[in-house]
Formats: sequence, structure tokens, C-alpha cells
Amino acid sequence: MALTTSGAPTIGYSGSALRYGLMDVKPIEVVETVKRFGLKLRRITRTFRSLKPSRSYADLVTFENEAIFGSVEIPKWFDADKLVKSYSQRSIDNYEKDTEFKEAVENVRNAQRKGRPLLSLVQFVKQRFGSRIDSYLELESKRFLNSNFPLSYYNKLVVFDNTYYDFLKILEDKVRMHEFRASCSRSFPMYRKKIGEMQKALSPILDQTDKCFFAYMRLKKYVNIWNSKDYKEIFNPKFLDIKQLDFSEFKKLHNDYNMKLRENREFLLRYDSEFLHKERASKDSTTNMFAKLVMTPSSSLTLER
Repeated sequence: MALTTSGAPTIGYSGSALRYGLMDVKPIEVVETVKRFGLKLRRITRTFRSLKPSRSYADLVTFENEAIFGSVEIPKWFDADKLVKSYSQRSIDNYEKDTEFKEAVENVRNAQRKGRPLLSLVQFVKQRFGSRIDSYLELESKRFLNSNFPLSYYNKLVVFDNTYYDFLKILEDKVRMHEFRASCSRSFPMYRKKIGEMQKALSPILDQTDKCFFAYMRLKKYVNIWNSKDYKEIFNPKFLDIKQLDFSEFKKLHNDYNMKLRENREFLLRYDSEFLHKERASKDSTTNMFAKLVMTPSSSLTLER
């Protein structure tokens, strides 16, 4: 997946795809009669199907962008509907091109009785995100070098990447436990009940992180559109000038993001007693690495587009 200075393709679809793959599905049991060696045998398969009406990934990202651009001031040279369409289509295109990610999500719906399809999806997202954290840090460093925003602004954005990774680790533990319990069920009604319990347990974790993610993306997109003159530039503004913003509006969005970030981190403490220790280590690591990166010549920070 390509990285751009818009920030949208970096972690933009992980949360939506996780919700799409974990929450918008229901377990079903298929009973078939097969012939083997002249004998009729019953074969029982447990898998997942989309809830009805099914929500597509396109529906989810479009809804998210409608909420973002319906809650911020838009420059007069832009139309809110066109901004929604532009950002949504970019996310959908990235999702469609990412065959590995699509396959991981769709494997949940095509899973057989064996294996742990829900856990496999979360582990795939966690592994991929973890392997790209350094790239996200480089991305924010490049944005800092092409702006007159204070370093503290970018450091706060990087904190969300660390928080999101902790969220994925907690999600992995929860899914592993509940899916294992479900797999041990002797009857399908009990299996379905256990999967329902898992989804009930995951819902507040996903909801809390979604709130923070929304504030994070709204802040970044607000900064981008006010530093762009056309629809192509919104994904990669040449320079981010804080003077182009209505400072009161920017401060409101920035404060909301900081509040949601704090709430999200406090919420994760309930699920992981080691989170506070990791939080301190993460802050030190992020600060040190970010300081090194912003001192790196911009030519060496060129990312794939």
C-alpha cells in the first residue's frame, strides 16, 4: 500500500475493515449429506455470512467522510460532497488494490470449521501495522519538514499510531480467548452464543477507538483542505501553513482530538495493566526517533506514492 502525505491510506481502512470483518458477520452452520465408500455421512460446516443488510467497505468509509466534512468549515473553493467522494474513492481504490487485505477480510466469510479466521484477521492487521509504524513516523517527519506547525502537533499525531497498535494487541487477546471458547462448543447454538458474546465484548473497544480515529482523521483532513487549492492537492499539499487556518476552529479540532486520545488511552488501561508502563516507554521511543528523523535530510525521506 502506498503512503502519501495525506495520511489517509496509512491506517485509514484498518479500523473499518476490522469492524466489517468482525462485527458485520454472523455464524451459520451448513449440514450436508455426502457419500463415501457407499455410506451416507453427514458433514457439518460452520462458517460466517454477512449480516443483512450487509454494509460494504465503501459504505463505511463514505459514512465516515460524510461525518467529517459535515462537521468542519470547508473552504469556499471546495464542495463538501465532492470532498467526500474524493477521499472515499481514494480509500476504496487502495482497498481494492490491496488483495492481501481483502483476502484476509473475505476469508472470515469463507472460513470452514477448522482454524481461527477471526483471530487470523486481527493478527494480519496487527502484523502489517506493526511492520509499518516506522514508515508512519517517517511520514509525519516529512510533513513536519514541509510545514510551519510546531513539533508538538506532529508528536501528538504519532502517539495515536502507538495507541492504535496497543488497541490491536488488546483486540487480538480478546478475539483469541472468545474464538477458542466458541470452537470448544459442542452445539451450534452454543457456538453462536459464544461468537455473540465476543462481538458484545469487542463493541466498546472498537467504538472507543473509532471515536479517537475520527477526531484524528478530521483534524488531519481539515489541515489538508485549507492548504490545498484543488481536489488533487488535498492528498499531498505542497506546504502546510498554519496561517491558512482559522485558529479558533483548528484549536477546537485539536483539543477534541487530544481529549479523545486521552480518553482512548485511559480506556485501554482497563484491558491491559501493563499499558501504563508501555505508554511511558513508547513516549520516550517516539520522541527520540522523531527527533532523529526530523534532522534527516528531506531527500532521504522520500516515500512511495
